[in-house]
Amino acid sequence: MKYSLSAKNLVCRNLENKAGYCADLLNPKQSKEITGLLRTDSGLLSSRFNQVVSNSVMQMRILQRFVVDYFAERHSPFSLWHCASKSLDDEAMDTLHLKRQAPQIAVAAEVKQLAADEKKIEGLEIKPVTTADGIIAFGDLIANMQDCPRETAQIKKFYQKLSELPEHKHSRLKLYLGEYQGEPVATGTLFSSADSLGFYDLATLPGHRGRGIGSTLLQHLINEVIHSHHKHAVALVGEDQQDIWLNAGFYAVGEVAHYEFTPERGSAHITNSGEAPDSDLDDDRRSA
Repeated sequence: MKYSLSAKNLVCRNLENKAGYCADLLNPKQSKEITGLLRTDSGLLSSRFNQVVSNSVMQMRILQRFVVDYFAERHSPFSLWHCASKSLDDEAMDTLHLKRQAPQIAVAAEVKQLAADEKKIEGLEIKPVTTADGIIAFGDLIANMQDCPRETAQIKKFYQKLSELPEHKHSRLKLYLGEYQGEPVATGTLFSSADSLGFYDLATLPGHRGRGIGSTLLQHLINEVIHSHHKHAVALVGEDQQDIWLNAGFYAVGEVAHYEFTPERGSAHITNSGEAPDSDLDDDRRSA
């Protein structure tokens, strides 16, 4: 595998597929795209599950009408992940109330080159989530690590709904819980797309960080990937987290910019033309 732009595209395709997949589980056929931009709508008031993935620099008027006005009229937050190598204009994004967050580093690997060094921590057990109660516990743990009460409630709602679906409906999502002395303290997700396995939701409760629980969970997931049928593995990681991934056999393949939109209370954006936000884009859509 040549670690180049094509490898970064692999990361972004997995992100795009997961965003559409999760949104469609709750709100089918509402994910739409035009050239270079996918908008997913989960029906929740959640930036975690309403995601926009862009692969090119979009004209601001298109971004406003197709994305910002769409979510603002629903009083809903969303996150935007910009995968193109050419940066967006932060000043222009700020006028649309899109606030830049810390960037993420795209990493990719050929599975055959990965190596897991799975260490044991006394009292830690890592389990695949296989029951409805386990899905709810997973969601509660993710939710309780959020700073925003609205996001906390919406995350719990997503996993409650997920727990009510038959397993085959969400089989591409593999959830894992790390339990320390019987208490759920860490999470991780593997998402299967056509050309890669993606790592997501790697998190540990603040009170249990610094013990190696998160890195042990990551090594466990890497071992799961090594024994899968996939050829490639991908992830988005914080700049300060790269070493553990590089040591496992991943390569950094580029940066992905991250923006968050939070609607102003009691207001909504209005398109400049007065038309419905998507009226000129219907021919370019598809369901994710």
